[in-house]
Amino acid sequence: MMYQDSIEQASEKAALAIAFLQRHRLAAHPVNFTVAYEYISGVIAELCQAIEDKLSARIPFDDFVMTELYSNYIVPTGRQNEQMIAAVYKMVSTLNQQSEQAGEAIHDYIDVLDHSLVALKTDTPVQARDTISRIMSATYELKATQQKLRDQLAQSNDQSYQLRAELEQLKRERHVDALTGLYNRLAMQEHIDQWLAENPQRRIAAIAVDLDHFKQFNQDYGYNIGDVILSKVAKKISAYVQESGLPVRAGGEEFLILLPDVDLRTASEIAEQVRRGVEKLRFVSSRSKKALPKVTISLGVALYQAQENWHQFLARSNQVLSIAKKRGRNQVATEAML
Repeated sequence: MMYQDSIEQASEKAALAIAFLQRHRLAAHPVNFTVAYEYISGVIAELCQAIEDKLSARIPFDDFVMTELYSNYIVPTGRQNEQMIAAVYKMVSTLNQQSEQAGEAIHDYIDVLDHSLVALKTDTPVQARDTISRIMSATYELKATQQKLRDQLAQSNDQSYQLRAELEQLKRERHVDALTGLYNRLAMQEHIDQWLAENPQRRIAAIAVDLDHFKQFNQDYGYNIGDVILSKVAKKISAYVQESGLPVRAGGEEFLILLPDVDLRTASEIAEQVRRGVEKLRFVSSRSKKALPKVTISLGVALYQAQENWHQFLARSNQVLSIAKKRGRNQVATEAML
């Protein structure tokens, strides 16, 4: 915790935190309890606002969501790393620009000096030769010094580009789900904010995806095999998304496909292609060599509405997804069915 509570205060908050976990059917392990306790305490404003947004949008809370809240708002190193990345990235960009400008200035100076020496004229040849000799000597020394500086600048520039590439990789890792390689919710939120900042009326389609009966699959075959299935399905989902779209792992066995500038009909067609592609996947146990049950998915397609925030938008996408589940799963539902 970031502060000290009296025993009475801590007991009261702990009871409310446990009640929060029970209300949302969450296990009282340290991460979940810490998030609930901090929310009850109300000290971390951003955490409280994020939870309130999810509550108002009726987004279900699970261990995946709670871990994300814990990482984004409670663990200080995560936020410090993000600030460090932004600061160093700015520094590297400035260094690159200054290095390029310095290199160009040195090259221009040497050219001017060379042309000036060639154009030098005098009425006293002996003095002129002596003067030119001194100037040429100084010029060669200057050119040698400047060449060394240019080499140093070039080396620094190469290092800065390498550092920036490493920072880009670190930033990417913060936006990518480790198991599936898809984007996570942090990246999803940033992309949606960016798209709407560019055009508040922008048309965005969301395809909510859920693996059918996957909890039972994990119970029957184990979480290790379940993780392999998730990874394969995620790869198949990603294969149907163009570069302008965003495939996201939204929860345990839940995925999202965000498609900017796509209408409902096109999004529904893409959703059907994804459904068929996953349905064709076949899995075999590496141990028993026996075929595993066929994996299917249910999908819900919705379009963003300007009057709603993105939490409400995603919640409505999940409502559409629930229609596909109620109708027997392994099918696509659209918001027209609401």
